[in-house]
Amino acid sequence: LARYGHSPTIFEAMPKLGGMLRYGIPEYRLPKATLDWEIEGIVTMGVEVKTNVKMGTDFTLTSLKDEGFEAIFLGTGAWDSRGLGVEGEELEGILPGTRFLIDRGLGKETPVGDKVAIIGGGNTALDAARTSWRLGAGEVTVIYRRSRKEMPANDIEIEEAEEEGVKFHYLAAPTRLIGKNGRLTHLEYIEMELGEPD
Repeated sequence: LARYGHSPTIFEAMPKLGGMLRYGIPEYRLPKATLDWEIEGIVTMGVEVKTNVKMGTDFTLTSLKDEGFEAIFLGTGAWDSRGLGVEGEELEGILPGTRFLIDRGLGKETPVGDKVAIIGGGNTALDAARTSWRLGAGEVTVIYRRSRKEMPANDIEIEEAEEEGVKFHYLAAPTRLIGKNGRLTHLEYIEMELGEPD
């Protein structure tokens, strides 16, 4: 995926309610009309909502207590991606899957190349792969270090990705990302072999 000027760390105020359900799960998997209906049911019970505010900047725990709140619940969600921990992750052409999906959810430009490799086997990886395909990538390959049986993504997500033409390369663990002039050109990996569960 192309890097397009975003920090990989995500700490920004969001314009609408819904958190990762709105900004991290693609429309084809969770229609936003359905999400809006669910949120409306909660809000109409008398919940006051403030969006586009950031904790630590627009309010603090102390300021909320000073306003008279007696209980405070923080539901921060899982907004960040884990890196691979391999050489070359800073190269242009590499983007965390969560950032990619959030940017799509925010309606930001999310260009993809003709060939896209997604590293991982969870639902975020499958969402990024299927979204890349929808954005016009000619070839999308999911690279996963174990076999299909061990993939943590929902079976239906894997099956639908296969039907859409997403390729899968199993038992492959990336060891290095190689670039030229600061841009990704190659991905090096080792072939894995399953052992006994431990």
